[in-house]
Amino acid sequence: MRLRPKIVVLPGWWYEVLCGALGAAALALLFVGGARFPDLGPLLVFTALMLVAENSSILLPSSPSVSPSFMVVMAAIAAFGNHGALIGAAIVGSTAGFVLDLLRHRRYTTVAFNWGQYLLASAAAAAVYGALTDVSRLAAFVAAIAAFATVNASSVIAQVVLNYGTRPRQVWADMRPVLPNYLAFGLLGVFVGWLYSSLGAITVPLLVIPAIITRKVFASFLELREAHEATVKVFIRAIEAKDRYTAGHTERVAKYALYIGEELRLSGPHMEHLRYAALLHDVGKLAVPRRILNKPGRLTEAEYSVVQRHNQVCVDILTRVDFMRSMVGTASDQHAHYDAGEAEREQSRLVQEAHIVAVADAFDAMTSTRSYRRALPQDVAFAELLSKAGTQFNPKCVEALIRAIEKRNEHYGLGYEEGAVEFEVPPPVVGVGSAGLGDIIPPQVGS
Repeated sequence: MRLRPKIVVLPGWWYEVLCGALGAAALALLFVGGARFPDLGPLLVFTALMLVAENSSILLPSSPSVSPSFMVVMAAIAAFGNHGALIGAAIVGSTAGFVLDLLRHRRYTTVAFNWGQYLLASAAAAAVYGALTDVSRLAAFVAAIAAFATVNASSVIAQVVLNYGTRPRQVWADMRPVLPNYLAFGLLGVFVGWLYSSLGAITVPLLVIPAIITRKVFASFLELREAHEATVKVFIRAIEAKDRYTAGHTERVAKYALYIGEELRLSGPHMEHLRYAALLHDVGKLAVPRRILNKPGRLTEAEYSVVQRHNQVCVDILTRVDFMRSMVGTASDQHAHYDAGEAEREQSRLVQEAHIVAVADAFDAMTSTRSYRRALPQDVAFAELLSKAGTQFNPKCVEALIRAIEKRNEHYGLGYEEGAVEFEVPPPVVGVGSAGLGDIIPPQVGS
């Protein structure tokens, strides 16, 4: 894997330069130390393959990217064997830094990082292989794969943490699904390397074909992901056009939901599903008239019944879109209310996600200015959540949100709102009903 290009200035540029310098120092030591140089022909072949593999890699939405280049490194080690594997693998691995996309964007420190960390990972793999090859060739290659994965993954995690401010746990969660590919790609590369040492360059297509297939698979995956993102954005824009308040509300609810998910140590795919569901939780508002959404006060019984239908509309909309169907239980209110009695029996992923979205939605409802109430202070919102924990809200989700916000030293609510919506009728400082009820304020009896 390698790092995706970034347009922002990198606060961790020094770490990238350091990795490049360490790679250069390691390569210089190999030359000065008299390490055996591999045959020029195979070295040129694998170096060229590495350039092609790295420049055909697919950038995933998360921080790391996946490329078939690791196959090339392991194939080179297997082909070189005891005839220059250490310095040969280092040279082949260092080629990973020369990615045209990064050079075109003048991300020279990222080029240095990829060059250095891939060189070090490749050299580590070759060194482990050389140390264990007399014991068992298969065990030596498995250990070499593990050595490469350790150096490569740890380097990328540190780089992402420094440059993006992402927590190590989240980077690891994004990266973990990719790790099995190390073993699969590595063993395939070893197999091709063995064939190359016996049959020569005729085996090169065995590396090129998997590289092409891998790229097509990940390209299809990205196209599908982009289509999903575009679909979600269409719904969000439609809601925003109807209710100005929702413009920032859905993004904030998604952010708070991810805060909770991170504290609860949800997996990467789980977090992605949670994000989509949080963004779509208000899609049912499309069926609610604007005059009701922005009414500055209690709803009449007739208006309240209209608002209540928004949940069924949410279900109807999401069930009509294939990839959204699994989000119905989370985005709608089907499982949102916490029931302590059922908590012991029902611990499904969808119920957990619904509880997370319910807490995130209520917190943003309280800390944002609504048509019927000004934003409440953050400590009041926390107190409201805690008072309802165990009855209306899942206590673990409440504790996780409070812990995440305090850990980040962030502040929301009265005095900290950004881009608060200005309503035609200024909302009162103190609202009616319980802020913890979110958007829906029940009608007065007899109104």
